Amino acid sequence: MKIYLKKNEERRLNIGHQWIFSNEIEKFDGEITDGGVTEVYSSRNEFLGKGFYNKHSLIAYRHLTDSDENIDGNFFRKRIKTAEQHRLKIHPERTSFRLCNSESDFLPGLIIDKFDNMYSIQIFSKGMENFKNTIVDILKDDLKADFIAEKNDNELRVLEGLEKMQNILFQKDDNILKNNVVSIDNIKYNIDITNGQKTGFYLDQSFNRLKIRQYVTENSTVLDLFCNEGGFSLNAASVGCRDITAVDSSEHSIAQAKKNAELNGFQGIEFIKDDVNSYFDKIFQSKQKFNVIVLDPPSFTKSKKNVPSAIKGYIELNYKAMRLLHKNSFLFTYSCSHHISETAFEDILVKAAAQANRRIQIVDFANCTYDHPVLPQMSETKYLKGYIIFVK
Repeated sequence: MKIYLKKNEERRLNIGHQWIFSNEIEKFDGEITDGGVTEVYSSRNEFLGKGFYNKHSLIAYRHLTDSDENIDGNFFRKRIKTAEQHRLKIHPERTSFRLCNSESDFLPGLIIDKFDNMYSIQIFSKGMENFKNTIVDILKDDLKADFIAEKNDNELRVLEGLEKMQNILFQKDDNILKNNVVSIDNIKYNIDITNGQKTGFYLDQSFNRLKIRQYVTENSTVLDLFCNEGGFSLNAASVGCRDITAVDSSEHSIAQAKKNAELNGFQGIEFIKDDVNSYFDKIFQSKQKFNVIVLDPPSFTKSKKNVPSAIKGYIELNYKAMRLLHKNSFLFTYSCSHHISETAFEDILVKAAAQANRRIQIVDFANCTYDHPVLPQMSETKYLKGYIIFVK
């Protein structure tokens, strides 16, 4: 099968973008196979490469290669091994990391997280779904996986015409999940791949969690909002802080966070299952203040049309957090909304500070951890932005 683009629609592809939208395609040649591999040509009949085609998706074409090469098991084996080598070259000591980050690793629609010898995969494209068994075999045979689960319950699959599902795809033995403890930066975590959010654990904040160790002491009072499984709180406790409050609305996350604290023998962390806005109402009445606050909320918007309401929500959240800080304290604040740019987020912080009648300084900025690379040609691959703010 071949697809031909409309005039000049190859420009994004030529500079490194990975997608072609349905309205950018002029015509087809040959039988259309949904989720199949197709060749792509410019309007001038120039060969541009090969990729996946899906007639059911607005993202009709996802690019795999500029070359005329076979798309088979060896192709995916080489790409996955290359992604692994890049990560091990940077941090050879790490055994838990994102092995494959979809388009950013030139494997569109495929995410693989590695937790020692346990693997969690997500697939967001019809074409990649057709190679799922191949990917499982590569993880088993080449990367010596003991356990592989698919966490394919994301709404993005629905947009691709795929069913949402969660399954164990491979386990070496029936007892493998009884010892699912991994060490990340000298902190032990119980990884619940089958029931945890997303791939089972958020690896994208690993290095950002480490930074909190520089900003707390044993005398600090820390508030960790949207704490998930306790990453920021555990890192604060690891350097002696013993006055930590961690809040999340998920019962499962709080249970995992408590388990993680017990695994490490950390004392002084109070885990609270509550909606953050509800918690704000209670804590304001108590007049309690903190030296360090972490705000790591889920995405406030998945589309451009909801950006105005998302901005309003971020302003309110950061304004309330600033009000709860002692003078000369620190706010760790993050947005994982792709549609909220760094400029927009900085404006949010300015407005929040004005409402809280506080003066602020940015002392550090962070993106995702190294194992979540970004394609600069493809803004869709950049989502996380974080600031450490000194609040006067």
